[in-house]
Amino acid sequence: MTEHCRVTLAGPLGAAAIRAIRAQYGRVVVSTRAVDCQTVLDLGGLDQAALRGLLTLLWDLGHDVTAVSNQPRERTP
Repeated sequence: MTEHCRVTLAGPLGAAAIRAIRAQYGRVVVSTRAVDCQTVLDLGGLDQAALRGLLTLLWDLGHDVTAVSNQPRERTP
């Protein structure tokens, strides 16, 4: 089953990191919250393996992941 995933990071996410994530995972919506200096990534169509790969990529790039949430997409009959 595919998932909608939201990953929250402490601090900004550089352009090179955004390009790498988009190259690997396709469409991603990136938003920055200036109030608490966090970056939020919204991605769709991730399974558990893809989510694990994304988290590993973020950690390898030196980003602090502060929250991860996902919601299964309902299958249409």
